[in-house]
Amino acid sequence: MSNHPLSQTEVETYLSTTIPELLAQLTIEQKPLWGKMTPQHMVEHLIVVYKLSMGRFNVPVVSKEEDWPKLKEYLMKDSPMRRNVPAPNGKSELQPLRFADLDEAKQKFIAETATFLKFCEAEPEFIANHPYGGPLTAQEWLLCHRKHIKHHLIQFALIPDYE
Repeated sequence: MSNHPLSQTEVETYLSTTIPELLAQLTIEQKPLWGKMTPQHMVEHLIVVYKLSMGRFNVPVVSKEEDWPKLKEYLMKDSPMRRNVPAPNGKSELQPLRFADLDEAKQKFIAETATFLKFCEAEPEFIANHPYGGPLTAQEWLLCHRKHIKHHLIQFALIPDYE
């Protein structure tokens, strides 16, 4: 893993090309290395976070404002995320599934990725709250999505853990 920050184009390519290729390998039988999400719950969770980043719904910020700069820096960095982080709403049960099956969820995820990337291009300064990092621009969310999705790809052994 290189230490130079990826360009915006490299991150966009990772989200639009690499991740769908990796998700294509995900099967309904796969078990997570940690946590209790099923493969479909994980994919649907990623869709919800895209919607959050485009302001389709809001969640309260649970961190203190004075911690936002430090948390934002962490969210932007291509580094491992902590595991088994509780949901910001404090609920630990799995959300009800929205789609008929894993394949439909994967297709919706790919469509939502494209929607987010177009949104990011059109509204780079749009601000949506991250439940821990506070207000993030669409450009900052781009990096946050890469980190978050990689975390879940590692969770289901689709990519190796960080070296």
